[in-house]
Amino acid sequence: MPAGSSSMIPVLLFPVVGALLALLGWPLAARLIGPNRWYGLRVPATFADRQVWFDANALAGRDMIILGVALAAVSLLLPRIVRLPEPVYTAICGGLLGVGALVLTVRGWRAANRLQQARQSSTTGRKR
Repeated sequence: MPAGSSSMIPVLLFPVVGALLALLGWPLAARLIGPNRWYGLRVPATFADRQVWFDANALAGRDMIILGVALAAVSLLLPRIVRLPEPVYTAICGGLLGVGALVLTVRGWRAANRLQQARQSSTTGRKR
């Protein structure tokens, strides 16, 4: 590997990951992906109710798009704004990705649980 080429990896990797997140989030946000085993917010609440699947995944998809655009923007603009050592740049972008993914997951899971509880309450209320 030529000298200095390793420093290009994070500069290329993070914008690509950001774009990929945004692209993968779009079909979820547009409610185009039905319940499945491989793609989307797959938690017990989303598998229990088809409507919860679509509502929770629409939220998760929007969050993925936001995270992807934010990651791509930060990773592309940061080197142009300030000169950082590669480990610092990687830590900032990796931290944004890690924290963002954690927030996205927790937010989606909690929303799915709330949606499922609301749907169960509304169906139980109708049966009375």
